[in-house]
Amino acid sequence: MHIKTLAERAGVSVKAVRYYESRGLLSPERATNGYRTYDDEDVRIVREVRALLSLGLTAEQTHPFVECLRAGNDRADVCPASLSAYRARIADIDARMQELADLRGQLAGLLAEAENYTPEETR
Repeated sequence: MHIKTLAERAGVSVKAVRYYESRGLLSPERATNGYRTYDDEDVRIVREVRALLSLGLTAEQTHPFVECLRAGNDRADVCPASLSAYRARIADIDARMQELADLRGQLAGLLAEAENYTPEETR
């Protein structure tokens, strides 16, 4: 199938397909006329990559999942490298949550100080 058909079937833009290809996530065959050709596995890969990107993984972090699918697995997340990628993303989220909690605490403290502020009497 051509790139436009792949994009339509996977629910992404042609530009997204080209981006995934540039990141090494897709390796289309070339027809004798030079056009890229894709197959059903590519549709599956693009759908998986899109889902992973929506979870905040980077294109680079999706490589283990793509490799897992290409290895013939029914799911992209059953391989050890995919599980490691999940763990790394969870750790990133946990760290960000802690940063946000710390920031919230600082802001709440400043708000409390501001709400309770009474100016000193000037002499």
